[in-house]
Amino acid sequence: MTALYIILGIIAFFVIVLAVKVRVTVHYDDDVALDIGWLFLKFKVLPKKDKPDKPKKKKKEKKKKEKPKEDESENKDETVKEPKQKKDNMFIRFYHNRGVEGVLELLKEVELALKGMFRRIFQAFGIKELYISMTVGAGDSAETAIKYGKTCEVAFPAMGYIVSNMRVGKYNIEITPDFIYGSNSARIHTQITVVPLRLINAVIIVAFQLLFRVVLKLLKHSKVKTKVEKQNNK
Repeated sequence: MTALYIILGIIAFFVIVLAVKVRVTVHYDDDVALDIGWLFLKFKVLPKKDKPDKPKKKKKEKKKKEKPKEDESENKDETVKEPKQKKDNMFIRFYHNRGVEGVLELLKEVELALKGMFRRIFQAFGIKELYISMTVGAGDSAETAIKYGKTCEVAFPAMGYIVSNMRVGKYNIEITPDFIYGSNSARIHTQITVVPLRLINAVIIVAFQLLFRVVLKLLKHSKVKTKVEKQNNK
C-alpha cells in the first residue's frame, strides 16, 4: 500500500504542477522582447545577450594519403541480381478490401480526430493582456487620412474577432494619425497563458482516437484475404 500511495502522490504532484499556467510575455517597441515564466521560473528569450567571440583555433592541415587504386575488374560483380518484387503495403491492401468508401471513411475519422485536437489546444490558450498602440502617417494630410482609415478598417475588426473568440482579460487598441510629421510607429504588449496539462490531454485523446478508430481498423481490413473469403465476397 505504501508504494501505491507514493505512486499516487507522484501522479498528483505532476498533475498539479502541469495545471499551472505558462506565461509568455511579448513586448514590441522598436525591438522584440520575449519572456517565458512558469511557477517561480522566468526565462528571457529575446533579446539575446551578445556573447564574446571566441578566438578561432587554427586547424592543422593534414596531408591526405592517396589510396591505391583498386582494379575495376575486382569491384565488378559478374552475377546479375534479380529485381525484387514489391510487396503490397497495408494501405494498398486496405484499399483492395474496402474500396474507395472505406478509404473515405478512414479519412473522415482522421479529420474528426484532428479537429477535436486543435479545438482542445485552442482552448488551452488565453490572453491575459493585449495592448496595441499605433501611429499612422504618410506624405501629406490627405494620404495620412486615407492610410489611417484603411488601418482602422483592418485593426479594429481583428481586435474584435480576437476578443470574441478567445479568453481575453485586459485589452486596448489606439490608432493615432500623424498629420504633422507623417511618422509611423507601433507598440504591442501582450501576455499569453497556456495550461500544459490541457495540451497533454489533447495529444493523449487524439492518440487514443486515432488508435481505435483508424489504426485498428486499418490493421483489421488490410489482411490478405484467402481464396474462400474472396469467393464468399463475390
